[in-house]
Amino acid sequence: MSSISSSFDINRVPIEEERQQLVTELVFTITISPRETAPVLSFIGQHLPKLSGIEHVKRVRKHTDGKLLVIMCQCSQISREALGIKLQGTEWETSEVDEHAVPTVAPYTAEQYDLWKAVWPVSYRPPVIVRTTLSPDDRLYIERTLRHVADSTSSDQESTVAICNPHTRLVVAETTVSQESKKVHPLKHAAMCCIAQVADAELKRQGGVSDTPPAKRPHSPTNDSVAGYLCEGFDVFASREPCVMCAMALVHSRIGRLFFLTPSPKSGGISRYSMHSYKSLNHHFSAFECSIKNTEM
Repeated sequence: MSSISSSFDINRVPIEEERQQLVTELVFTITISPRETAPVLSFIGQHLPKLSGIEHVKRVRKHTDGKLLVIMCQCSQISREALGIKLQGTEWETSEVDEHAVPTVAPYTAEQYDLWKAVWPVSYRPPVIVRTTLSPDDRLYIERTLRHVADSTSSDQESTVAICNPHTRLVVAETTVSQESKKVHPLKHAAMCCIAQVADAELKRQGGVSDTPPAKRPHSPTNDSVAGYLCEGFDVFASREPCVMCAMALVHSRIGRLFFLTPSPKSGGISRYSMHSYKSLNHHFSAFECSIKNTEM
């Protein structure tokens, strides 16, 4: 008789900056001797447009035969003819002006930095290290909840979401929604229904409906009920990757981590649109794509 022991591969989904590819734009450069550096930079500061959006690019780089290349300005800011007029009457009027490609965005990872600096020297600040390792107790709790979510989803037409307090490791809200339910009401997505359950529990805790908005509670993440924002710091476990609408709801609810099983590479709020780390949003959370790994014993 054989049995199946199940464990999970749990992989952090890279944030938007980690996925970025090398993109370049053109700048005008001038070739000078090292002794001309200070006067040239002074001239640039007084007469040419400031660099916009590429502050990570170093202004000066070494060139051949002991010469230096200095960025004058971006090609999108001024024409070559207008630049030539600016240089007329200066000691650089006859200097060699060229166009060079520079990285448009700053590197985020060390691998990006190695690739970027081969194009043009750039500044690099290593990011805050994201903790990707899970303690044995944390992994046990995560795998147990993932297994529960997977077992609660009986068909391909259903999706299950559970919201847990990572401190007590108790389920705060849980729901399973079918595709038919979504057709009846466009907001009947599992994540949205789960957040609604949390909101209902909070309203009940506040004593029911009131014309006066309740005062914001002090942050107390060890309680079973929520503190501050609806799901602040909570873990969300989903049988399917949340859509963009649900991912945005999770952002607004200030969750801490998301673990999902089945990805949606074409329409997922995480794998397609990086809603967990979208730059313009005022809250980010960690997202993990998980898969069941079965081993026959």
